[in-house]
Amino acid sequence: MVTLDMNGFLWLGVASTAVLLAAILFDGFDEMFDALDVGSPWLSLPVIAAFLAAFGFVAGASVDPLGLTVAVVAGVVAGVLFGMGAVRLSAMAMNMPTGVTDAEADLLASFGRIVTPTAPGRYGEVLLDRPAGPLKVACTADVAIPVGTEVIVVDVRSSTLVEVEPFDPQNQLDDPTRSNPQ
Repeated sequence: MVTLDMNGFLWLGVASTAVLLAAILFDGFDEMFDALDVGSPWLSLPVIAAFLAAFGFVAGASVDPLGLTVAVVAGVVAGVLFGMGAVRLSAMAMNMPTGVTDAEADLLASFGRIVTPTAPGRYGEVLLDRPAGPLKVACTADVAIPVGTEVIVVDVRSSTLVEVEPFDPQNQLDDPTRSNPQ
């Protein structure tokens, strides 16, 4: 006859906690168990591991003072509570709102500062001022532009490469190519 003692429950808790940590830390770990996936969020690997870990630790801690039956019931209650918590945390993580991602066209006419100097035929880097925060991308220019120069994006080649020109607000006002009604 097999008897369950405190050590068996505690080792179940330790092993399940290790599986839960692996599922959280290693992105593809739970994909190994996709064949067991039945579609319900209650039967995902993190939820089952959280249930078994809580069950093992609570049952193992209470089997000697309370007896096997009460320890198993307490373990099941703790496991259900931790499983529900894992479902809620998973749902919150999957439904977390994120900021709007800039499209390539959104980078046009953005202001920024050169962080790696450019030269004709050579790439540099620019730190663009975007509403979501600074964005560093590669840049090209028709002229050499030193570090720290304020620039404006005049063409977007890709989401990671833009063409820039030095920006001088005074020069922009005095530009003879702009129509100036008088």
